[in-house]
Amino acid sequence: MSKQQQQTQIQKSDSSASNTDSASSSGMPAVTEQHKELATSATQEFEKANYSQSVSYMAKLHRQRGVDPKVVHNYAVAAFYHSNQCAVEELKNGLNAACQMAKSGEDPLDGIEDVENAVLYFNQAVLNFYLKQYRAALGVLDRGFQYIEPPALQLQLQDEALAQNVLLLWTELHLCVGQPDKALRVLGYLEKGTSNGKSGGQGSGTPERGEQGKEGSSGTSEGNDAIKAKICLFKTRCLAMMKSLKSCKREIKTLVSSPGLAGTAVQYVRAYFEYLRGNSKKAQKILTSAPTTGIPSAGQSLQLMFHNNMACIHLQMRRPHTGAHHLQRAWQENEKAMKEVKATSKGKPIQYVAISRHYELLYNMGIQALHCCKPSQAFDCLVVASQVYQVNPRLWLRLAECCVMHHRESNDDDSKLEKRQQVIQGSVGSGYHRKLIVGPGTGQNKTSNNPAAAVPALSMEFASMCLSNALNLLPPDPLDVEITPVEDNDTTKAAAEPALVPAPPASPMRPTEVANLRCSILAASAYVALCLNDFRVALKHAQNLLRQPRLSGAQRYVGNMYMAEALVATERIADAIGHLNPDALTAADVSTVPPEGKADPEKIDKNDKGERDASDSAEDKGALVAWIPRDVQKAKAFMQHNLAVCHATRTEYDKANKFLTEGSQNNGTPLPAQMYYLKLYLDLMEGRRQVAQAVIKDHFGHVTPNRPQSL
Repeated sequence: MSKQQQQTQIQKSDSSASNTDSASSSGMPAVTEQHKELATSATQEFEKANYSQSVSYMAKLHRQRGVDPKVVHNYAVAAFYHSNQCAVEELKNGLNAACQMAKSGEDPLDGIEDVENAVLYFNQAVLNFYLKQYRAALGVLDRGFQYIEPPALQLQLQDEALAQNVLLLWTELHLCVGQPDKALRVLGYLEKGTSNGKSGGQGSGTPERGEQGKEGSSGTSEGNDAIKAKICLFKTRCLAMMKSLKSCKREIKTLVSSPGLAGTAVQYVRAYFEYLRGNSKKAQKILTSAPTTGIPSAGQSLQLMFHNNMACIHLQMRRPHTGAHHLQRAWQENEKAMKEVKATSKGKPIQYVAISRHYELLYNMGIQALHCCKPSQAFDCLVVASQVYQVNPRLWLRLAECCVMHHRESNDDDSKLEKRQQVIQGSVGSGYHRKLIVGPGTGQNKTSNNPAAAVPALSMEFASMCLSNALNLLPPDPLDVEITPVEDNDTTKAAAEPALVPAPPASPMRPTEVANLRCSILAASAYVALCLNDFRVALKHAQNLLRQPRLSGAQRYVGNMYMAEALVATERIADAIGHLNPDALTAADVSTVPPEGKADPEKIDKNDKGERDASDSAEDKGALVAWIPRDVQKAKAFMQHNLAVCHATRTEYDKANKFLTEGSQNNGTPLPAQMYYLKLYLDLMEGRRQVAQAVIKDHFGHVTPNRPQSL
């Protein structure tokens, strides 16, 4: 459920940055009384929101002290607010110039050791945040404040509001890049300061503005409640991103009762929590009751967020076509939001510069189209999204699935009339010399004419490359990693911590999700390799698949089938027969539920039993797309057909005919085209010419008149 919450608004410290320190630095002109008066006047006008007058004072000061990085910084900030926060490029240039003056070496972040320059670098991180350059902003904070431990940040900066904003922005950036574990650590430091009574008032910092000094006595309690509410909201988002649902539920209970929070943010977080639990109807109900008008200060359209999240919910409820409709509405809202933002001569306001959710919506539209069985449309969307989300292994798997679906929509394709009609393609000659032409078989691939696999196309060659990318983006398989004993206990604990794998624009994946994804990638890789007649590669992927510990029943079933087919192709028929045992199949062998997805009755909250109806309970079970074979009987039929092929290859025609007959009975009508091919082959090889003719008359009478003919 991408972008389900409002991003916490970053409080701008730009206004506090307009205070100019009167202390002179080495290599700069001495600070005169006139300079102090200009700085004080500029600060006062800035705090009164009289930005034009503030810019006037700062311009005079800038002409006299143009080499002072603080003057350059504050002049850029005042001009930025004077432009109604539209002069983004000018602000960027001003901040870069101030950083260049403040640095002590070649590195642009050198000079941050001077605590007085902290506001300058914080504002540069804020600018990068609004431009969606999250990693660049995180790099500024990580390197700029790494010399200060978070518990001592407030004391070092001598500004409690700035220290809080640094930690809050740090947390938000970690969430934006999919690092909720690191965000929780930063929140821990902020929470300790709040519990010690160091947040919300002016207890430990010297007020630099008269307005701050007035809040020192009356605003402490309200400020403390506000910062605690923000911490609670951030913690809930972190736990939801980590899918730690038990802890998330406790935080949500605290969140609902916390004063000073916008109801919209809380409702979206609650809806996301219910979505993760599988309570689709409850999530839908919560979202429907949330406001859907207006654009929050962070530059997100509520209508866009609503329709995007409703699309995710409908996909979970197995309604991909309804979800696709909501995504179309979200796309329209995205275009509307960009048009409604009025650009001045200096550009758009900073919170609306990167308002577009173009690539996130394309990713979701591709997934919806794939579930609507429209591989061509899904492929077009996902190929564009892959230019931005290249590190997402799921995205590469979905691209491969588009190619596979284009090649073969489902396992029932061979039972369709047009496939069965291709078994007998026509006839030549007349009378007793009339002969029937048997079709080439069902193994015709829809391969691309372009031999270059790297060129995006709906081909199995490109699918093979996508699956290779997906496997390479996953962490090393634990089965291949040798565990060496480590004497240092701390190192062992650090190595044992589960690492989250990034999957933008979605939340990062936990180790169990990575294990499940690896099984899906290996199964698809084995199938694609078989289609490309690369049997040794298929055998390697099938072997790797069957040794995975978190296989679902369906994945183990297809793993054995792919293994057997690859072994037959490499002339190891006896080994192939060992993987085909229809008598051992049970209901669990056609289940698509991964091991951790099976519901545990003891973990279900008693208070939630009445909130989940039958349809919601079913949403956690099985795949979103119906998988064939649906039952054990049809699964046995497919396996018995493969056994018949194995025995026919070894010229054991009696056994082959026995398994084919049993498979035909278990499959029911209509039979797939492969069974007709094999039946005609066995009858002719054993001299049952009349039986073969009877099969042709019964099933292919449109090309066979009632007179003798030969094959």
